[in-house]
Amino acid sequence: NSTHAIGCCLTAAPVAANQPTDPDKSCNDLLKEINYNQYLEARLVRESNHMQANNADYLAGDTFFMPLWATRYDPLTAQKTELKALQDRNANLTKLAVDKDC
Repeated sequence: NSTHAIGCCLTAAPVAANQPTDPDKSCNDLLKEINYNQYLEARLVRESNHMQANNADYLAGDTFFMPLWATRYDPLTAQKTELKALQDRNANLTKLAVDKDC
């Protein structure tokens, strides 16, 4: 399954919660980024759910010949890290938008 082949190599690419240009963003830019981050969050959740289902099928069907990496590696760690970073980023952007009366 190709999901397992790429699942082992995923790395998190978390966004910084605060960025130096944040205070200079317009209300439109803030709200646009918040919406885009929400889209990314939803996509990560769908991917994580899909990966969990695939991994459960894989591990259930291959318990006798389970490779060692399958017992130690959590392929969802990258998604969890990125999701948390997006949530933190949106919390900061939302606070900034409220402070600017957007």
